[in-house]
Amino acid sequence: MHHLSQLSSISIPSNKHEALADPKWTKAMVDEMEALGKNNTWDFVSLPRGKKTVGCKWVFIIKHRAEGTIERYKARLMAKGYTQSYSVDYQ
Repeated sequence: MHHLSQLSSISIPSNKHEALADPKWTKAMVDEMEALGKNNTWDFVSLPRGKKTVGCKWVFIIKHRAEGTIERYKARLMAKGYTQSYSVDYQ
């Protein structure tokens, strides 16, 4: 029962501004950015003429252990690939 009451008292941010107000979520965001850099996830390149960038958004979740305690706060930076059109933005 303690696990259920713990879940209801934890607030998951709905955007990056809410997350940045809480040190636990800020650390999760920093950890994600460090992992993306360490894994060479992207390269900075010039944007081709007439093309637009793909935006991104933060998604926040709480990882739990089997017994229900919090394992960690997880932030994931996701590309908004759904904003692209086939043959216009990619082939």
